[in-house]
Amino acid sequence: MSSHDRRRYVVALAAVAAGLGAIVVLRPFATHDAHARPELQRVLDGLVTGPNRVAPGVAAYVIGPRGTWSGAAGVANVATGERMTTDARFRIESNSKTYLVAAALQLVRERKLRLEDTVEHWYPGLLHRNGELITLRELMTDTSGLIDDNDLNTAQATRKALANVGDPRLLAQLIALARRVSSGEAVYASPVPLIRLAGWQPLLFTPGTRYHHGNIGWNLAGMIVARAAGKPLADVYRERIFAPLGLTNTRYDPQGPIQGRHAHGYALLKDGKVADRTSVHAFKGADGAIVTSARDEATFLRAFWTGKLVDRRDLLAFYGTGGAAGGCPGDARDGIGTGDGYRSFTWSDGTFGKRFAVLLLNGNRSGSPPVDPIPERASRRLYCAS
Repeated sequence: MSSHDRRRYVVALAAVAAGLGAIVVLRPFATHDAHARPELQRVLDGLVTGPNRVAPGVAAYVIGPRGTWSGAAGVANVATGERMTTDARFRIESNSKTYLVAAALQLVRERKLRLEDTVEHWYPGLLHRNGELITLRELMTDTSGLIDDNDLNTAQATRKALANVGDPRLLAQLIALARRVSSGEAVYASPVPLIRLAGWQPLLFTPGTRYHHGNIGWNLAGMIVARAAGKPLADVYRERIFAPLGLTNTRYDPQGPIQGRHAHGYALLKDGKVADRTSVHAFKGADGAIVTSARDEATFLRAFWTGKLVDRRDLLAFYGTGGAAGGCPGDARDGIGTGDGYRSFTWSDGTFGKRFAVLLLNGNRSGSPPVDPIPERASRRLYCAS
């Protein structure tokens, strides 16, 4: 869910209260100077100025038959006027989920984990009900039947969910967390209470039979992967993904102030003002943990889809064949991550591994749809022009 939707959920809840893989060496494409692709730079400029302004700043990285290209536009910090740079670091929100798939499939290949393992197998009793019915595969394909945090963004929905909780301590914890987060302060709030809340709810459908987006399920999947690896997920990612690929601008950094230099993230309000939402990221885990640069993200995607990080046979078995409709040549796979202050759009050629495009934004317009067509079209243009 977006940070905007998550904030609405905790406000509603408060209202209720008041009532190691092998080292991978990637051979670089030829690199072209940004000035050699003015048409791509114009795409970025159009996102930070004029009637289609959707963020204070943007950064992008493109890999394709014509080489690589990086660009940036706008500002990384509204208060200071610091200009955006091509190596700026952003939260990529739901595009973080692909990192969990990579780690999970590596562990499956090593026989430390099975996609058909149940929640109950790894975390007995964590879900009050149905833990023995839900598998890791279903958590990572949004088919578990668990509620999503987006399902809790109204007072009525929240009251209904809380009424199902039979654990007084959990109920008190949820209410206390809601009060803190709804105050507007940047707090650390583990995803576990929301996972336990979901565990008290009836399933939306029989696991494996339907699709329903579920950040709660992805965070539970992250906990399972960490337990199977025998170490925190931050260490799993660093050892299996970041270090082997040389992703020096990438961290597992799910909540609170971002460590290291980064672009600030902003909510663009309807009155024309902006609100800094950089550190407001409660309840996040594997579903939205990654902070990275456009180049690092493109490097990761290239390694992922070309089989240098995960066995291609495992990828095809997990994802199936076929990409997004209207993509450019190849199996075009798109990824979208949305939060209050950051958005990310990615395109990957899952067939030939020849085209990749990453567009990162440090802003989100108040009232914009979950998939904002303006930056989505811009990311597609970058991919198709690569």
